[in-house]
Amino acid sequence: MEQQPPQPNDSAQEKTLGFPPTPEAGGKVPPRPARRPPHEEEAPTEVLNERGQATAAALGRVVGSRASSSGGRDDIPWVLVMPDHLFEVLSLMKEHPETKMDMLHLLFAVDYLDHLQLIYILASLSLNQKAMVKVDLPVAGDDAQATVDSAVALWEAAGWYERETHDLFGVRFEGNPDMSPLLLYEGFEGFPGRKSFPFNEYTEY
Repeated sequence: MEQQPPQPNDSAQEKTLGFPPTPEAGGKVPPRPARRPPHEEEAPTEVLNERGQATAAALGRVVGSRASSSGGRDDIPWVLVMPDHLFEVLSLMKEHPETKMDMLHLLFAVDYLDHLQLIYILASLSLNQKAMVKVDLPVAGDDAQATVDSAVALWEAAGWYERETHDLFGVRFEGNPDMSPLLLYEGFEGFPGRKSFPFNEYTEY
């Protein structure tokens, strides 16, 4: 008659595997850790370092009174301009010898419900500096489109960014020769980048 191998002890096995003891095994269940209070993130402090201050000073001399406000963090200063001054400011920042922003690093939009904000991140490869240009665009409703001058004449890369921004936020860029959809398709209704876009209203099959 074959001898049956000894059965492992559940309690010993749990200890071996590193599991906490269970009431069935005669152990005590450890108390659950207390929940941490919700962490409130503080808004980042806008403080420019030495390089950022030098860039901001040059930016102030180039843009001048066309900027309605300014700020910055680390080495990237920013200026806020009116829509009517946008193309002029972008042109100055590209051509002026103190800024030489020869690269459009990024263009994106932010929805603040009562208005859209476009943010242009510019870079100077020769001067090794960056800066941002912000412009606020009021919108009359969820489906209303805002209009601003295109930057394609300054940086060809703006064409792709402007088409994406139009798809998602409904901003039209006057002077862009190709405003065909980049991410969506012709006839798509609404602007999915806006906070008012109803993501939950769809039909399941």
